[in-house]
Amino acid sequence: MLSFPDKCVIARERNGYDEYDEPLAPEVIYDGECDYQPGGQTALSIVTKNAVVYLPKAVMVLEGDVVDVTTKLGRTLHGIATAPQDLESELMGDWTTEIEIKQGT
Repeated sequence: MLSFPDKCVIARERNGYDEYDEPLAPEVIYDGECDYQPGGQTALSIVTKNAVVYLPKAVMVLEGDVVDVTTKLGRTLHGIATAPQDLESELMGDWTTEIEIKQGT
């Protein structure tokens, strides 16, 4: 069972310009609770793992969407979504979205 103590904002860039020739602001796809799991790497076996974010429902996240995370302790992280997946809980019938984050800062 996952808990969702962190906060995530996921936005999608929009191509185009408004009536004043200003670039369109990104569209917010999701703004709410999440569970951030940091990535890591090991030196001896050269295994790397991207950070992962879990959302408490199915959200139509696409590769390339921008992910901003604020952890429960207030640390802020920024990255690009890759490999989003929708996972169904067999027991409860609920959905969870899993997103790997690349280029995290």
